[in-house]
Amino acid sequence: MADGTESNAQPQVQLQEAPATPRPRGFAAMTPEERRALGSKGGKTAHQRGTANKFTPETASVAGRRPHVNGTAHKWTSEEAREAGRKGGSALRRRRQGESS
Repeated sequence: MADGTESNAQPQVQLQEAPATPRPRGFAAMTPEERRALGSKGGKTAHQRGTANKFTPETASVAGRRPHVNGTAHKWTSEEAREAGRKGGSALRRRRQGESS
């Protein structure tokens, strides 16, 4: 330094220990009721602004055709189709049995 005394003292850096488990943030920190209220508010706001997606049968039909036109639609094998049909049929039977009980 200018007065002839030199200081070799380094500034002390204090390390803070990180918490063992991170605290939840955002939606994870909310109760289910708070999440439901916030989600409902967002949907209502979108409808008020006119930016909400409103599917008509025509727009739904166009959206359903798009993967086939693009070539990205799933190609079912006969075994996959049989298995899907079996699952759907059994789900319908279970649902109907639940209603009649």
